[in-house]
Amino acid sequence: MGGIHSTIFPDEPLEMGADAVITGNGDLVWPKAVKDALEHRLERRYSGGRVPGDALLKARWDLLNPRQYTFPTIQTVAGCPGNCSFCSVWVTDGRQPRQRLTSKIIEEANELYQKGFRYVIFADDNFNPATLGRIAREPSPQKRKQLEQIREERLKFFDEYGKAVPQNLLAFTQMTTEVTSDQEYLSAMYHKARLRAALIGIESFSEEGLRSANKQWNPTGRKMVETIQTIQDAGISVLSSIICGLESDNVQTIRTMRKFALESGSILAQFTFYHPYPGTKDFYEMMNDAKNRGKTNFVPRHATRISEERFWLKPMNEADQIRHANISRADLLAENQACWDAFYSVKEVLRRLRRGRARSWPLVGKFTYLLLCLIFRRIYGGQGMAADGVRRKSLGFLTKSLIHVGVGAYNFFFRKDSVSVGQPWSRY
Repeated sequence: MGGIHSTIFPDEPLEMGADAVITGNGDLVWPKAVKDALEHRLERRYSGGRVPGDALLKARWDLLNPRQYTFPTIQTVAGCPGNCSFCSVWVTDGRQPRQRLTSKIIEEANELYQKGFRYVIFADDNFNPATLGRIAREPSPQKRKQLEQIREERLKFFDEYGKAVPQNLLAFTQMTTEVTSDQEYLSAMYHKARLRAALIGIESFSEEGLRSANKQWNPTGRKMVETIQTIQDAGISVLSSIICGLESDNVQTIRTMRKFALESGSILAQFTFYHPYPGTKDFYEMMNDAKNRGKTNFVPRHATRISEERFWLKPMNEADQIRHANISRADLLAENQACWDAFYSVKEVLRRLRRGRARSWPLVGKFTYLLLCLIFRRIYGGQGMAADGVRRKSLGFLTKSLIHVGVGAYNFFFRKDSVSVGQPWSRY
């Protein structure tokens, strides 16, 4: 086994029956693990570490049937300089951004284009790790210099990518609001990297919520609404990722957040439940609180409590993983449901289609958006998508049917079938 959880708790998979565990990045260590397995001398643990950017490998797309993949992924940079208290990305992948070789990114993008893809996902946890805003708030002179160098590398990458990759290969990614602090960077992402949509960690519209998430540099309230609109006015549609149940949340703050989310005009939004992912700062602090609560002179860091130590091993609702300090379980579930219901109501979806760039979308684009809202709501409602999350429930018949219709429409309208039959997957 490998991945985020195995990297943080490598002993757990072994305790539960795994033959071997790979921690860190698998790019360099995976061939050895496969070779050892074939030769029946598998080791218990392999350490992949944090692979340098110039050693990050591209996927073997020649082994897969591209018609079974809607959006292929390309990684351009690993690591994130942020340290949000609820996020495990910087814990496992580090805070030092590692830029992948531009030539390798271009090679992979052009290969995917030849296979008929016209949209790709840049699978970076932070596509804009070094904007002017991020550099300006960095207190360490040495770190600031490193970020300045990374910014120059990113701008150079955008320039070379824009010249070498077909103009009609568009992209989605994940980034932060700090991109609005850097007009040159924002423009390059749209015009050269050809980004057309991005998941952005809004987390909360309140100062208290952002403080509890250790993300105080994010704008709040009306300023956040304006920030989202600025990004969308630049041509990049926003999927706002918003957390319900941060430690400072109560019924009223969630309702206020819902109002701001609707006003923002975000093309998509997800309203996730807060829970301390294993390995995060919040997780370790809450576990320490649990072990020491009741001791003389001990002051807990959090009022919210983890329900039990290894909660992820039990099939429980996400709202049951913590005992919230300021909101009951019933109210949290109800308010989260109200967020999803309001944002994806027919009234609000049609309202968004009459605003901003959506007004100029062709009829096919508007139909696709309506279908996307239906599918997104049914798949991710109440949970959302996350790099360190996993879906527990299987999809229902109607949801699967909508996905098949959506993929079929996407393949018909937005792909060019240029796949040859001489690929390895065609033999099976």
